[in-house]
Amino acid sequence: MSDLNYPESHPNLKSSLVREMLKVDTIGIIGGMGPGATNRLCDLITSLTPATSDQTHIPVITFNNSAIPSRVDAIFNGGVSPLPELVRTARILQTAGADFLLMPCNTAHYYFDEIQASVDIPLFDMIAETVRHIVSEFSDLETIGILGSSPTLDCGLFHKHLTTQGKKVIVPDPGVQIDLVMTSIFGARGIKAGHRDEPRAHLLEAGCHLAEKGANVIIAGCTEVSLVIKDGDLAVPLLDPLKIIAQLAVKRSMIGKLRTAQEQMYVVTA
Repeated sequence: MSDLNYPESHPNLKSSLVREMLKVDTIGIIGGMGPGATNRLCDLITSLTPATSDQTHIPVITFNNSAIPSRVDAIFNGGVSPLPELVRTARILQTAGADFLLMPCNTAHYYFDEIQASVDIPLFDMIAETVRHIVSEFSDLETIGILGSSPTLDCGLFHKHLTTQGKKVIVPDPGVQIDLVMTSIFGARGIKAGHRDEPRAHLLEAGCHLAEKGANVIIAGCTEVSLVIKDGDLAVPLLDPLKIIAQLAVKRSMIGKLRTAQEQMYVVTA
């Protein structure tokens, strides 16, 4: 029996080979925007991984970097740019051994191209992947609603991908956006301040508003939104970009495992 406790029925599985066959690509997470969303992404990766032991889980390196300046303040008010800190975080994760990167903040994708250009490993585009999911799974639905921060909406981060796919995009009316959505995320009693119940009620109201405006499906276009509401809470489907990118990351990481196993299989059968 090997020191990894593989059964006697596999005498040709040497310990070093077993370790190699269990190799998966390491995920790096540019976190801290906010910490709750980052931690939820880690939980999703864990729950979606078909692991049977501690050793068969996917390695994840998370930098929950609270020093990243506000994306909202930078985009709306000309505040301190978060880009230098986002780039620093990405490079630290690459140096630490990440094979690819995730960024669980929709608004931060405003800086996607610059971050990607700063590292030599892929940064997965959560917004583009969400739109691909819609095209694949909801191809017959025309009108997409977005519950997200005002910078995400104003910068058209989802719009530019959705409209090229022939989708109509609707967003909350201005009063709803300010009083229900932005307050729920950034307010004194909002999600980023550690509250849940009141923001949930407000975001459910905003989601119903989008459905009444004609949305066939709604995107949780801020990663804080999916901390308090989930698919099934509204009359129309609610898509969670965190879950979509977590599924992609697990699949991508496991491809590394399968590739290594195929390359090494000849040793097992020799």
